[in-house]
Amino acid sequence: MYFPVFIDLSKKQVLVVGAGKIASRRVRTLSSFTGNITVVAPQISQEIRELAVQYPMTLDERSFLPEDLEQKDMVLAATDDDTLNRRIASLCKEKRIPVNVCSDQTLCDFQFPSVVRDGDVVIGINASGKDHHLVKKTRQKVEQSICGEKFRSNYID
Repeated sequence: MYFPVFIDLSKKQVLVVGAGKIASRRVRTLSSFTGNITVVAPQISQEIRELAVQYPMTLDERSFLPEDLEQKDMVLAATDDDTLNRRIASLCKEKRIPVNVCSDQTLCDFQFPSVVRDGDVVIGINASGKDHHLVKKTRQKVEQSICGEKFRSNYID
């Protein structure tokens, strides 16, 4: 069971390695909390490119390098390459950088929650990485109860 913690990311340097579906969702969520995101991937998705127009972030269209971890406060390994994700997790642990690995919860230092935000109210929902459908269902109930229909299209996953 995970203990919920809220972190001020406004001055933290966040690295997202990967630019597929999961990475895009993570960047969308993070972009409203910090302007210090770097995305590294051989191909940057259109969604991330569009987010980069709206929010300040750095896009590096290339393969991951260990030097990418320098000066980073948090890392998300969200590639479709399990070997690379494990390598990133190992390097982060050596450098004591908190890491989330989308493909393997056992390598994570923290869970990435489903987030509901309504102004200054932020709610994180998590099922210890075990039941994503339960998290989605719970998020929808929370949205309806505190935000009503106006919020349905604005949820952050």
